[in-house]
Amino acid sequence: MSFLLTQKQASQKSYFDYLKIAGALSNLFSENEIPYLYYRIAEKVFCRAFGAEDLSRSDVSADAKKEGIGIGLKTFLANNHKTFQKIAEFNNDRSLYQTLSTEKK
Repeated sequence: MSFLLTQKQASQKSYFDYLKIAGALSNLFSENEIPYLYYRIAEKVFCRAFGAEDLSRSDVSADAKKEGIGIGLKTFLANNHKTFQKIAEFNNDRSLYQTLSTEKK
């Protein structure tokens, strides 16, 4: 089940409100009509709204942790809706999975 759906309605509302505020403020720094959400802001408001531990400055693939679940937050520009983005990188643990089949990975 989605992490978001398991959270309190008040926390979900706070999260969306924070994102709307950050997006609205982005117009102060840009002439573009499209709101811009800096990835660090997205990580910080997520942790604040949901009471999650902030891992964003750690050398791990997750940006936040709550209830034993590592959560990665992804922000990117999708101007042409054909963009490719890296979701996570696990170079330090490569020896643990490089010989596994796709199914086992």
